[in-house]
Amino acid sequence: MLNARADSLQRELTVASELAVEAGRRILRYLDSAVEVNHKARGEVVTPADRESDRLIRHGLAAAFPADAIFSEETADSPDRLANSRVWIVDPLDGTSNFIARGDEFSVSIGLALAGKPTVGAVYNPTRGELFAGAAGVGVTVNGVAARAGGADEIASARLSVSRKEAVALTGLLPCRELVQISSMAYKLARVAAGMEDGVLSKKRRKEWGSCAGTALVLAGGGRASLLDGAEIRFNRVEPLQALGMVAAGPVLHSRLLAALRPLLAGQK
Repeated sequence: MLNARADSLQRELTVASELAVEAGRRILRYLDSAVEVNHKARGEVVTPADRESDRLIRHGLAAAFPADAIFSEETADSPDRLANSRVWIVDPLDGTSNFIARGDEFSVSIGLALAGKPTVGAVYNPTRGELFAGAAGVGVTVNGVAARAGGADEIASARLSVSRKEAVALTGLLPCRELVQISSMAYKLARVAAGMEDGVLSKKRRKEWGSCAGTALVLAGGGRASLLDGAEIRFNRVEPLQALGMVAAGPVLHSRLLAALRPLLAGQK
């Protein structure tokens, strides 16, 4: 039987999962023709698919949970969210460059932070038809089937995922069994939560939008996630960019990865 807290999160998990899947379906429609590519103020790419997914998710969350704050990558921020203990943190299309290239690794990421803690996560990869859903006290499922973070405890035998941009720099540092290159931080974290890879790491400072849901999934799946110095990852902060890169894995492997990655801290602090 679920505990009281877990039971209270079932509606949040259901709504987030349904919105992630519907947003993913709409995103795929844009691949039927040439993808229109625009640029945001800081030069980041954005497409009409990002924006439609954003509208759908924001409207759905606001209708279901009108008292909650919503912090989405594609919507202007409001400082009001900082005073709210319930904040939905959304990346409506994580891995936009992979989407533009017509890859199959982009995802929709919907997370809920309670008092700064990542608690509910839904990550949907529409091209692969994979829905990762989980919450604190509930556990993790992939398309409705229960899953957990992997039990690997040695780096040498682990499969680790990284972004393609970071793979070269990390290859010599981590003598693991396999270094898997995957786009979308949300998707990488979700796969670790489900045991598809043993761990994920990033020396790059990650934004809240693409990491909240995935971090919630890793924790719900029995894994651990932290900044590279071992500090807890908090959300709904003034600055959406985390102070350091991050690492997530099963409990034992997580500790060993932190030790192995200490050299990276010199360049990040």
